[in-house]
Amino acid sequence: MFAHLAFDCSGRSPQEIETAALASVAEHRLAYLRNFPVDVDRYTALLSRLGDLCPNYAAGSTKSAYTLHEAVNVVRCRAPHADGPERVQEKAGSLPMHSGRSFARRRPLFLAMLMTDPGWQDFDPGHNGESLIVRWGDVLAELRTRHPEHWAEDLRLLTGLAMSFPASHLDEPPSGLPFLYLPGTPRRTPVADDCAARLPQNLDRLRKAAESLDGGERWFEAVTRFQLIANDPAVRHSYVMRSGDLVVIDNDRYGHGREEVVAARADGAGAQSVNPRTIWSVNIQ
Repeated sequence: MFAHLAFDCSGRSPQEIETAALASVAEHRLAYLRNFPVDVDRYTALLSRLGDLCPNYAAGSTKSAYTLHEAVNVVRCRAPHADGPERVQEKAGSLPMHSGRSFARRRPLFLAMLMTDPGWQDFDPGHNGESLIVRWGDVLAELRTRHPEHWAEDLRLLTGLAMSFPASHLDEPPSGLPFLYLPGTPRRTPVADDCAARLPQNLDRLRKAAESLDGGERWFEAVTRFQLIANDPAVRHSYVMRSGDLVVIDNDRYGHGREEVVAARADGAGAQSVNPRTIWSVNIQ
């Protein structure tokens, strides 16, 4: 998905990089920059051209994950049983396809991720923390193809039932939008099945939401079918981020996730080391 979008920043001026990134986002609702400088000021300056940068998840905190910049969430691996609460992104394992802040009334328009250290990438494919992306419109089209007997009712429920669920760790007003809705911004070039989705990482949150919906059990069946297709390797796309790779994703139209990652390992002497994999993540309103 990204191969034809990639723009190499090597030897390019900040203005050339900005022009290429904004043009890609305008046309594709995605941007993929390679060899972008690992510099927080350059990074945030570019992203500010796309909109307002949202405060990081713990603005004002003294924890290292939040002190680099007020808008940047520094996502690193953590050793098992490390002190303090562990964010799901810091744990070993995979992250299923999801949309950013799917619970929230005020959701980011874009998500940006800059790989500053790719960490360990010497494991078998699928265990190196490969990044994942899926267009929700592709999932919708595949749902229609694979389940024609359920298609009409699934679409009616997923687009017609307003639902809300709380955040797992933030105290913010929840959204009341349906699971599927029309994206908030137009595309320069229209495409088929253009849609937005509110899919959290943990499907149990939607199972709970279904309990308060009229027809919730049938609605959750449709959600489950959609989620299974979104995580199908035949539908989603996997790519390996190197140091200096920067991606910008339309948070309405695309879901993202991660393949398995090893957070810590021991050497022959039993000494444990932590995967240095580090991403600077920013939400843009």
